[in-house]
Amino acid sequence: FLKPGNDKEDYLSQKLKAPKSITVATYQSLYSAMKKRRDEAEATEDSDEQAEAQAGSLEEAQTDGPAQGQTVAPAAQAAGRVAPQLEDYRDFDLIETMAQTQVRTLCLDECHHLRSEWWNALEGFKKAYEERIGAPLTVIALTATPPYDDTPALWARYTAMCGEIDAEITTAELVKEGSLCPHQDFIYFNYPTKAEQEYVKAIYDKAKEETKVLLADPSLLAYVQTYKGLMGGISEDEMLDDPSFMAAVLIYLNDNRVKIPARLMNLLCVKSLPHMNELRMERLLQGILYDHQEHFANDKNYLESLGNHLKVKGLIHKRKVSFIRNDTVEKTLINSVGKCQSIKDIVFHEYQNLKGDLRLLILTDYIKKEYMKNLGNPEADCTALGVIPFFEMLRRSSIENRIPIQLGVLCGSVVIIPGQARAALEEAVKGVGAVTFSKIGNLPEEEYVKVTAIGDAHFLTAAVTGLYTKGLMQVLIGTKSLLGEGWDAPCVNSLILASFVGSFMLSNQMRGRGIRVMKNDPNKTSNIWHLACIEPPQNENEEGDYGRDYDMMERRFEHFLGLHYTENTIENNMERLSTIKYPLNKSNVAKTNKEMLALSDRRGELRERWMKALTIYDRMEVQQAQPVPKTQIPDVCFYDCLRSTILSMALLIFTTMLCRNLFKSSGMSALRIPVGILIMTLAGNVVARFPKLVMLGSPMGRLRAYGKGILKALEKADLLDITACKVVAEDKDGFAHSVHLIGGSTADKALFANCVLEFFSPIDNQRYIMARKGGPRKNAYYAVPEAFSKNKEMAQIFAEAMAPYMKKYELVYTRNPEGRKQLLKARAHAYANRQEQWQHIMTRKKMVRNSEI
Repeated sequence: FLKPGNDKEDYLSQKLKAPKSITVATYQSLYSAMKKRRDEAEATEDSDEQAEAQAGSLEEAQTDGPAQGQTVAPAAQAAGRVAPQLEDYRDFDLIETMAQTQVRTLCLDECHHLRSEWWNALEGFKKAYEERIGAPLTVIALTATPPYDDTPALWARYTAMCGEIDAEITTAELVKEGSLCPHQDFIYFNYPTKAEQEYVKAIYDKAKEETKVLLADPSLLAYVQTYKGLMGGISEDEMLDDPSFMAAVLIYLNDNRVKIPARLMNLLCVKSLPHMNELRMERLLQGILYDHQEHFANDKNYLESLGNHLKVKGLIHKRKVSFIRNDTVEKTLINSVGKCQSIKDIVFHEYQNLKGDLRLLILTDYIKKEYMKNLGNPEADCTALGVIPFFEMLRRSSIENRIPIQLGVLCGSVVIIPGQARAALEEAVKGVGAVTFSKIGNLPEEEYVKVTAIGDAHFLTAAVTGLYTKGLMQVLIGTKSLLGEGWDAPCVNSLILASFVGSFMLSNQMRGRGIRVMKNDPNKTSNIWHLACIEPPQNENEEGDYGRDYDMMERRFEHFLGLHYTENTIENNMERLSTIKYPLNKSNVAKTNKEMLALSDRRGELRERWMKALTIYDRMEVQQAQPVPKTQIPDVCFYDCLRSTILSMALLIFTTMLCRNLFKSSGMSALRIPVGILIMTLAGNVVARFPKLVMLGSPMGRLRAYGKGILKALEKADLLDITACKVVAEDKDGFAHSVHLIGGSTADKALFANCVLEFFSPIDNQRYIMARKGGPRKNAYYAVPEAFSKNKEMAQIFAEAMAPYMKKYELVYTRNPEGRKQLLKARAHAYANRQEQWQHIMTRKKMVRNSEI
């Protein structure tokens, strides 16, 4: 942004000790300066926690230039561009130095980096500096990956520093304008290997057997019978804090023929109890050993004995009893070596499709250097999830199948290139650094060589990336620590995420490696492959819990906006991957993988479909639809309307007949006009009710009506950025309908969707609830969303807005004795009637035309 003739050295500085109009520094340096310590080089190799905390991308953030005053911009440093400059800050006063430079703007690039100590340092700097100058700093925060899936507390801290989101550019908009290439996500599933399945089965069999043993254990029975809730020693309020545990206690006692007090059955709103199983035994033991010890007799010796017994059986890990979601099982499946076969299938399928044009990147979590001695030894094992095992596995397969694919490894401490690329690398580093080549494992040097930089290695990443871009390697393998080094390779047209990371921030960072545009290839498209090991369902013809790997995949896709497989729409969630065949038994997994591979071949069609999906949107916006189970949508308003319509019709008929008879008998012709007006008014009243009756006659119509009530409440409470909004309800599937907002800001849509979700969620400990007056308990309680729970005035606004649709409901404040009784009833009712499907419903995002308003 400098005008011609101006020298950048007069304005720009990369040293905190010598600031200028614009000073650029790393978060690490700012931390060191605030701590008054010597700066240290950042470790990025094989440190998974640090890699996740510090992983960054090279999205170029552009602004209109600095605001008034000066600017300091802590930014993630890109390896391969700027060598780290270490400083000693032990005698340096950062606050005073910046005050003298008159800094007024703080620009936080890649602000998702703000974690732990860096965060503390930045917060400390901002607070101390604003106190020093007596005025607030202007903060500009930039990121392509906000930590949307952080805890509410962390998100609140994040927004306290960075502010609310002012502007958001969606993936679809960036594809439309040509800043990102058309791309598609694919999931390649695998079942555990036979050995892994046998291992998992043995663990579950052990849990099942242990459940039977503990169910018949007289010592445990005697201990459970000391539960204070049986004798009224625990308040109903406290017991309903964890109704699942309370139910597990009663189920255990019931299976042992111990009489259950009727008041406890009434408290749970159930007439009978199911039998004990592994999940309920897990809940029972978790409560006894850790969560609710105070509710039982204080027998430390017995608890220690029980805990040790379960630890020996492998059923306790880090103070968590695990019968069903056993950590050992989860780790076995997440680390399933079956993923190695998935990677082979994908790599060679993509190569057969693109040949020498393939630029495939594999990102994983570990290097696994211990496998380096096995390279080139066909007898040695190479089945593990890591950079070196992947390299050797693909190298062997390429030889066995006679596929001339060239591989490479790029990590901070290990770099491997094809022997034929040696001269090209020497030429690439000439003048910027020096390297040596050495034999690796048992591989001949003409096949592959290990590369070591002499001195500072910051130049090597860019040099190897250049060879990859030119096609001297078709497949490059590295760890996610590459992201922390700001690695960038726009040539990547196929990406395999062989990582266990489920967070939106880091998974989107990795995904971003494959969707950059490439100037030399304007027709570039990219395939992004996700790997998931499926936990075999107990009944292969029924859907079940497919394990943590599958759950992680659902969490990833909740935030990704992408092209639907069969419809020309841009959506989030795994529903857009419409070729996945459920239930995920072996047969359906094989069919799904086959279709995924077939779809990945249609790159030309992929570009066309993206363009079709984008051209229908003259202006785009993200629709955030909130699914709601049909059974959760109250029908009170429909029956109220039906009842009043019937009464109005009866009154109209009665009045008409009465007047007709009076006119016949007495001939009161003078009253014909006013009576006629009365009858017409009554008839109009009946007719006017029919549209509302039709609207409320279906669950979807009622959901739309409640959505209108929520929107009206948001408008009255002045909680929306933009009030030109419209509520739309759609039939989602046979189980649920969805409702969303058209128009409004992204924040408005998110707020509306969240209010819908909270309104229909099970009652827990909400400050205000809506309770039905009398009548059956079905649909008896609904929650007042948190946005309206701050005070009575806001809650009343919500209740009044919902009144036309919920006349038989009243607002209840739960923080007084009477309200607490209602809350207890609501929580018990919610436990008795809660549907497990509700727990898995997520907000669905979809691109739509905002001209629909």
